[in-house]
Amino acid sequence: MQPISRAKPPIISKESTLCEVFIKEFNKIKGWTCYPEAAGFDVLVVNDDGRQIGVQAKLSLNAKVAEQILPNQGDDFWESPGPDHRLVIVSKITDASAGIAKMLRRLGVKVLCPYESWTAQGYVHTFGLDHRLFYAENSASSDERMFDWSPSLRCRVPAVVTSLPAGVPAPVRLTPWKESALKVIVLMRKQGFITAKQIASFGIGVTAWTQPAGSKRPWLAKSQIRGQWVETEHMPGFDKQHPDMYAKALAEYEAEAASSQLATEL
Repeated sequence: MQPISRAKPPIISKESTLCEVFIKEFNKIKGWTCYPEAAGFDVLVVNDDGRQIGVQAKLSLNAKVAEQILPNQGDDFWESPGPDHRLVIVSKITDASAGIAKMLRRLGVKVLCPYESWTAQGYVHTFGLDHRLFYAENSASSDERMFDWSPSLRCRVPAVVTSLPAGVPAPVRLTPWKESALKVIVLMRKQGFITAKQIASFGIGVTAWTQPAGSKRPWLAKSQIRGQWVETEHMPGFDKQHPDMYAKALAEYEAEAASSQLATEL
């Protein structure tokens, strides 16, 4: 057996590392699932009962993260979707940022930063979610509980939990549009072509697929059969970006096709 290292863990120097530590710890809590880069948050945490926590990560606590985590003016009036709770995770809180942390807490936003903890595997970074987040939720005092923003509509939850990294610059996101686009791609590849009507049936526009925009080339080309379109080399690699969602869309197509075949035979 190798001796346990007593070396301290490296200082967290990236927002992506901060999110990685947070997601790894939160996913161990029964009933909760973390969706990276979802609904406009670095992490959207969803409970089996539907409750949601929107999380923004920053290495340094500043006014920018306050702008990102707080709802926009008019969101309540327009009943914009939002999470039940809002949380900010930062690498540390300094004397200069303590006032921002206090302001956010007074506005109903929880602020957490990781600390070093000794475990059976040595020192690790932890947020101590069990006692710093959920103990407060179950305690008699309401001062440390997460504020319930009580949105009229909750955030849309992605169809799959992606393996995409959270807290990275220019993140790749699995948006509702991309979910529909992947279903279009599956249908097109399975039947060998796609029609404009079929694309529109998934609730997305046809123009980006069939018509060039500026210097960009269209993703599809006209087939020899009028009204049918086929894939070109200019098709973005959405399936490579989101292999889990592509596999799900493919499985759903095959299940529906098998069901239709069975109904025909009966």
